[in-house]
Amino acid sequence: MVLKLDVKDRKILFELDKNSRQPASKIAKKVNLSVDGTNYRIKQLLKKNAIFKFMTLLDTAKLGLTTYKVFYRFQNTTINKEKEILNFLVNHPNTQLVTSAQGMLDLNINIVSKSAEELNKILSEFNLKYGKYFAERLVNILVESHFFFRDYLINQKQTTIRKPMFFGSVPIPANIDDYNKKILTLLAENARISSVEIARKIGLSADAIIQRIKKLEKAGIIQNYVLFPNSEQIGYAWYYILLRFRDVTPEDEKKFFGFCKLHPNIWFYSKMIGTWDTMINVDVKDDDELKEILMQIKNDFSQVLKEYHILKITKSYKFNQYPIGKI
Repeated sequence: MVLKLDVKDRKILFELDKNSRQPASKIAKKVNLSVDGTNYRIKQLLKKNAIFKFMTLLDTAKLGLTTYKVFYRFQNTTINKEKEILNFLVNHPNTQLVTSAQGMLDLNINIVSKSAEELNKILSEFNLKYGKYFAERLVNILVESHFFFRDYLINQKQTTIRKPMFFGSVPIPANIDDYNKKILTLLAENARISSVEIARKIGLSADAIIQRIKKLEKAGIIQNYVLFPNSEQIGYAWYYILLRFRDVTPEDEKKFFGFCKLHPNIWFYSKMIGTWDTMINVDVKDDDELKEILMQIKNDFSQVLKEYHILKITKSYKFNQYPIGKI
C-alpha cells in the first residue's frame, strides 16, 4: 500500500536525503516543525517502511576496494531456490548491494574486492554453488559515480550536487586504523547512529568518535550521508537505465552528465567499464514519466546513443558500502 505523504513528510525525506546524519533539531527548523514532531514523523516513516536505510556513502577506493556491478539472469529455478540464492548473497561479506529486478536481467549486485583475483575467487565460488541456475552474467567496473539529490520529493530542481564517489577501478588505500574501520562499519549500517552509541560499541569516548568522523570526512573517505527510500512505498518505481554510446567525446559526456544532474527524477549516475558505458537510476511515478525521460535521452543524445536497456528494481535486500568491516 502506497503511503500518502504530506508536504512536511516530503520535506523531511528530502532533508534526510541531503544529510541523513543531521540532527532532528536542524531538520525541524527547515520544515517548520517542533523537534518532537520531527522525530515522531521520522519514526513513523521508518515504521511504515518508507525508509529502507540511512546510508553512509564512502570512497571505497580509499579503503583499498574496487566495486563491481554484476547482473545475473535466472534459469531453471524455483521461488524457494531464488530465495536461497538471495539469502546467500545478502549474507556474503563482499556484497554491497543486492536487489531483484524485472527486465532482461533478474539480479543486480555490487561486489567489493581488493583485487581482480579476489573477485574471480568470489564469482567462481558462487558459480560453483549456483551456476546451473543462471543463463547469463554481466560484470562491470564502477569507475566514477555521483548521487544527486532526490529533487522529485519536493518537486524542485537543484543546481548543487553531491561530491563524486570514486568507487575505485584502481584501489588506493588510505591509512586507517582498526577504530576507524569499526566506525565506518557502524556508519555504513546506519548513518544516523549516534556518536554516543558508536563510542559504547567500540570503547572510545563520544568526543573521540566525533573527531575521528570529522577527520574521515575531511579525508574524503566519508563522502555523504543519504536517504535510501523504499521507492514503491512512497509511490515511485525505481528503474536502472543502462546505456552504451558510440564515438562519445568528453563534451558529449559532460552534456549527458549535466542532463542527469538537473533532472529531478535521476538520483544516481555512474561511468562503467564493461558491458555498459553508463548507468543511471531514476524514480518515477508512472510509465509516462519513464517514457518522457527516455524520450529526452533519445532526442537529445541521438548522435552518440547506441543502445539502452531498462531494468525495474523490484525489491532491495541489502545496501551497505562497507560490508567487509567487522566489529
